[in-house]
Amino acid sequence: MQLMPMGDYYVWYCEWCDSRNMTLWTRIDAKEVACGCCHRTFPLSTNAVAKVIADFTTTLATPAI
Repeated sequence: MQLMPMGDYYVWYCEWCDSRNMTLWTRIDAKEVACGCCHRTFPLSTNAVAKVIADFTTTLATPAI
């Protein structure tokens, strides 16, 4: 599963039912996400969470132009 940032949310696609989901960035630290359509839960790998945190930190460190 790949998380893609979009504003305050991360967009991802369910591997079971192929639906598009949006998860608020504050829920990413829960270590799993649930599909809004089929309600299956998917664990977030530690690599995915580390990448999300790194992307967020980089965004905060980048000066606004």
